[in-house]
Amino acid sequence: MPQANRVFVIMILLTLGPVCSCGRPPAENAATGTDAQRLPFDREPHTTGISPSQSLIPSTMKLPEGTPIPVRLESALSSAAAHAGDTFRATIDEPVVIDGQTLIAAATSATGRVLEVKAATPAAGHSFESARDVSPESGYLRIVLTSLNVGGKPVAILTSSIFAKGGVREERNPAGKASGVTQRDIVFGVDRRLIFRLAQTVDLQ
Repeated sequence: MPQANRVFVIMILLTLGPVCSCGRPPAENAATGTDAQRLPFDREPHTTGISPSQSLIPSTMKLPEGTPIPVRLESALSSAAAHAGDTFRATIDEPVVIDGQTLIAAATSATGRVLEVKAATPAAGHSFESARDVSPESGYLRIVLTSLNVGGKPVAILTSSIFAKGGVREERNPAGKASGVTQRDIVFGVDRRLIFRLAQTVDLQ
């Protein structure tokens, strides 16, 4: 081959060499495993935590404010014997139903507390010598419900209070004439039915 042609062929080979090598991907950029080919959104989801959609599901076990809570007392309450802070036991008298669903069954245990109490004071001229100068006043009670036992666990509640005051009894002498009046204590007997109302919404879950 003439010298001129040989030089020409060598020049062509030198020119094509870099072009061919450019077509190959660099070794360091080649995928070497599954992780190198994954996009951020292809990764496995986390299995812990709370689903955002689940946290937005409203509870179906809520008692709205104003819901009546009917109970029957398990023991008697009297303004003559009770003290502020005393607790009492009661049971739900009938099921509490919200939107067709029974949220509190009948016979569910309930607990209440005495907020205020005052025993009746006798009228002037009463047999108690120390009370002759005391103005007569009827006894009174103010009570609330504080908790329900739902599913074996106590659930704190806030209800409206029930206030009750004793009445007045007229006393008569043996001749049948009125001789004075006596202020009386208020007494709630066993099985007395009372209705409280929730003062705020309660979630039973």
